[in-house]
Amino acid sequence: MPTSEPASRSALRRARRVIIKAGTSVLTNDDGSVSLTRAGAIAEQISELVKGGIEVIFVSSGAAGMGKRLLRKQGRMNLSLNELHAHEESGRNSMDNHIVTRGIANSQSFVNLLDTSYHKEDKKKHYDSACGATGQLDLMNLYSSLFDQCDVTPSQVLLTQTDFQNQDHLSNLTNTVDGLLGLGIVPIINENDAVSGNVGYTKGNVFSDNDSLAALCARSFNADVLVVLTDVPGVFDKPPTEKGASMINFFEESDGDSVAIGKKSTHGRGGMGAKIEAALNAVKPGSACNACVVVGGDDLNAIRA
Repeated sequence: MPTSEPASRSALRRARRVIIKAGTSVLTNDDGSVSLTRAGAIAEQISELVKGGIEVIFVSSGAAGMGKRLLRKQGRMNLSLNELHAHEESGRNSMDNHIVTRGIANSQSFVNLLDTSYHKEDKKKHYDSACGATGQLDLMNLYSSLFDQCDVTPSQVLLTQTDFQNQDHLSNLTNTVDGLLGLGIVPIINENDAVSGNVGYTKGNVFSDNDSLAALCARSFNADVLVVLTDVPGVFDKPPTEKGASMINFFEESDGDSVAIGKKSTHGRGGMGAKIEAALNAVKPGSACNACVVVGGDDLNAIRA
């Protein structure tokens, strides 16, 4: 007896172009360091898809998180021996407080970006941008090494909302992505934090985080399926840490009122609310994307499954 299945389920089986998004909480450990286990598993599974004839676009967060560690390391290296000695003698209150004594007027180095007392909002924006710019190089070096082990070539594509608003930019971007995919190259997409300021959501933005960026890419690049890797196994009717929480196997827009959204992720800017919104935007009428899967990135076979 023939059985019917939702269009989204059949889309998963037929997909020839897939976007995979991994957030900072998936790619990093609790201390902010990169999880080589999860990053390696993602690269390996993407490589399997590419070798199987499926075009894959990878939207990856993690640059700002990696950059924070690098900037703090660089800040310590830039301290003179006397400053370092004074810093240790003061009981190591914090690097931020110590660097304030050097004065922002005397230097505009990245070390001084750690001074959060000077125009706090602008300082955070500039500091986060510096983190993103510094960490992006480290992130791509990591992916280059991981994909090289699988004989797959990655490429870097950094975007801002202007690239989707300006038709010339969007046309060039689309042609570039299509060309890379046609050669079996994996475009690795991230927000250009050095330009955008890593400011997060403000009303009227084309995208506010990498969840919404992934959804925008799914529509713009005609992806069949969007896979969002997160730090929980899937979408729950309430935060999974709460008693009685149950997973929703198939989510529709009408289910929105039945889901209680918990706190945003610790390391990134998104959260489950952002992922649900991104999923709905990815598959809205007019999009070639027929399905979005939200799955736990802790499962090292999540993409294969």
